[in-house]
Amino acid sequence: MSILAQAVVTEWTETAIRTVVGFALLSGLVATVVAFGYRVVSARALPVGVGLFAGLGVVVGRLNAVGLGRSTILDGTPLVHYATAAYFLGVIAASALSAEGGRRVGDRIARDVFDIERLGATGEIAALVRSARLPSVVRLPDRIDDAAGYPSVEPSIKRDLAGSTVLLPQVDTHSALRTRLSSRLERDYDLGHVSITVGADGAIDRLAVGGTRSGIAATIPPGTVAVSIRGEPAPAVGAGDPVEVWASAEGSSRLVATGRLWATDGDAATVAVDADAVDRLGTEPDARYRLAARSDPPDDGFRLLAALRAADGTVRSVTVDDGGSLENVFVGWVPGTVLAVVRDGEVRPFPADNLTLRAGDDLSVLGTVDELRSVAPDGRS
Repeated sequence: MSILAQAVVTEWTETAIRTVVGFALLSGLVATVVAFGYRVVSARALPVGVGLFAGLGVVVGRLNAVGLGRSTILDGTPLVHYATAAYFLGVIAASALSAEGGRRVGDRIARDVFDIERLGATGEIAALVRSARLPSVVRLPDRIDDAAGYPSVEPSIKRDLAGSTVLLPQVDTHSALRTRLSSRLERDYDLGHVSITVGADGAIDRLAVGGTRSGIAATIPPGTVAVSIRGEPAPAVGAGDPVEVWASAEGSSRLVATGRLWATDGDAATVAVDADAVDRLGTEPDARYRLAARSDPPDDGFRLLAALRAADGTVRSVTVDDGGSLENVFVGWVPGTVLAVVRDGEVRPFPADNLTLRAGDDLSVLGTVDELRSVAPDGRS
């Protein structure tokens, strides 16, 4: 009897092992095919969870189909039996391991066949870049020049930039490369100006950087001048707010001019006023004025005027289409300068670079003809 039982157990075990191996091979094959196709279509690796789901889904579906049609699962073993439970656990474990192996094999085969480079960068920023598209790796020149007409930057900044590599969203034109690289360097290194020369092969031939200009002439609207006076603004008044300039004489006050507060330093204030109001402010060293807030709400109009005057380009209105090239793209990645984003009726002037665009957003983009062509290649605006 014991010999017969041993023979039965051995036969059942061999059958179970063969079946487990068969299911594992099926799971690995399915995961390999899915991983291969996903890498070819998206140029990205198949997520681990998706690979396991694809491989185990076929195996579990097969087991359920067999179990629902019969009261036994393997060589007469009842469904409610410890041997059946051990068999199920073995199938699931082996199939899961095989699915992960198949996912890696399929991904490797696709990368070798289609020559797809695997990204070496890691971290949150790299994940955000991969979520949009494959990045462009840009290598900066070994020598960094000074931009003419701009203050020199710190030598340490030049050393950090020289010979370094920068990951950018994928670009199609040299103009888009210059725009995105300039915006990236200006933001990361607090630069005032970046001049880039791109060679015919797409490499950066020359890079010149400059510091931020300290003057305010480019931000002063036409027909106005900036005047420095002695006076204390109201506590709630800040730079950019519209103000009234009042002069006190013989116990009375009179309105001298209206303008916009540009900067304060102690009891000294810089105010932008109309050109014909300069003579009314007086030039006596001991003259003092009182600054009061006007009822006009502050806005970003002066920033818009400064950007328009400093830029060599035009403005175009662009709508983000559902599934278009601008959907799910950061504002900082859009070629040119995004002056405003209109979303759900709300106007957001000069939006942050990390704002993600959504379908239906209306953009006002300032840029050159090449930049605007890359934003709306079909000419729609």
